[in-house]
Amino acid sequence: MLGERYASIKEAAQSRSAQGLRRPAYLLSGLLECGTCGGTYAVVVGDRYGCVGHHRSRSCTNNRTIRREELERRALAGIADRLVSADKIEAAVAAYANHINRENRERRIQVDADRRALARVDKAVAGIMAAIEDGLYQPSMKARMAELERERQEINARLAQAPQDVPDVHPGIAEIYKRKVAALTETLEDPNTRLDASSDIRSLVGKIVLHPGERRGEVHATLHGSLMGVLDFVNDNPQPDADRVITKGSSGSPG
Repeated sequence: MLGERYASIKEAAQSRSAQGLRRPAYLLSGLLECGTCGGTYAVVVGDRYGCVGHHRSRSCTNNRTIRREELERRALAGIADRLVSADKIEAAVAAYANHINRENRERRIQVDADRRALARVDKAVAGIMAAIEDGLYQPSMKARMAELERERQEINARLAQAPQDVPDVHPGIAEIYKRKVAALTETLEDPNTRLDASSDIRSLVGKIVLHPGERRGEVHATLHGSLMGVLDFVNDNPQPDADRVITKGSSGSPG
């Protein structure tokens, strides 16, 4: 099961890396999700975003649209407020680094111990076989060989299921994060360079879910951030996925 998990992790990381090579048409392209049906939100008419399921196939009841510039303004404000400048994200990055590095140490200790134990088993088996070849066989050797074989199988199973190496996280990652955030904020403030920051936006934001509000034309937007995405943003390279840390910020305005 662990092998399958890490295979999917590698595939997700490679996919995210490939996506980063393609520059989106708009700042939020590919990040928007309908809160009613879970489908895609995209430009459906003019410069307005809407649920593709509703506007193209009537498979969704969410008929709300919102101007692209309005949604980008609200999304960038949410990123700056909740994903960029929030102290808790810096603390989360540092805590995650400590967690990953501690798990790496524990995993390596276990793997080393298993390999030493396997060497001892192999040495014991070789000793028994040598004794048998020298004519020193005893009935108790059969039971001992069976015990050693069971131990060998258990150790090999643990080694086969051991997760692949995950790079240690640099202890100064929180400080690196702060510096990159400052550079990103400067890029986002300039409309001429804003689209250049799209890959960094995708590192910080997993998705933006749009829900229809109670009032006519009202649309609520919720940002979902990924801690592993934050590490992508800091390291300039895709990391394996981790459990998502969701940062919510919703507000309603006619759209």
